[in-house]
Amino acid sequence: MKKTLIQLLGGAAIGAPIGFFTVSGNFALPLYEIATEMTLVFLGIAFLLLVGSLLKLAQLKQKSAQQFSGDEEDLHEQYLYTLYSDVSLASNIALILSIVAMCIGVITEQSIVILILSIFVVLLSILSTILVGTSLKYAYPNREFPSFNDSQYSKKLLEMSDEGERHVMLQGFYSAFNTANILLLASLLLLMFYSIASGESQLFAILIISLILIIVNTQYMLKVRNR
Repeated sequence: MKKTLIQLLGGAAIGAPIGFFTVSGNFALPLYEIATEMTLVFLGIAFLLLVGSLLKLAQLKQKSAQQFSGDEEDLHEQYLYTLYSDVSLASNIALILSIVAMCIGVITEQSIVILILSIFVVLLSILSTILVGTSLKYAYPNREFPSFNDSQYSKKLLEMSDEGERHVMLQGFYSAFNTANILLLASLLLLMFYSIASGESQLFAILIISLILIIVNTQYMLKVRNR
């Protein structure tokens, strides 16, 4: 599966740009022409995700107060964790989309109304992310968690997790790490071919992505090497 994914990404990263370049010697995405539409679509999706996230967060708080025993308790705990995971994912995606929408609005000089709306959704997304972070206790109502404001929050959260939970987190982190590496490397190729095809230099973006890749991989390898 992993090998197939790598092959698909490699083919998309190399074949698609070459195809575009072959068809047109001056290929350029009409991003400025549809900037307003993109901004509003991203803001709309982000807002809907935030509303859904907050509604499910209220549901999580309500369900966490219920008491069960035996097999029903195990099913209830799984339900709470799944609900919390969905809320967290929706909140994070909303934050990303709202920031992207704000960036598009600023770069393409959108109207002041759209810019204010973008900033509002970004702030709302940040608030939602904070609320989700402080709501982990509702997914595990019988456990004591460190304060979300604690500077050592992530470290303490990892230390209080049992071996099974750490194993699951490790699998998730490692999978995400590998996927991020593949996608960012593919992005470098796409940006290179886009620069050639459109005549619009993407060198700054290429340098930033390269720096991110170097920092992340160096941090990972140093952590593993010095364990």
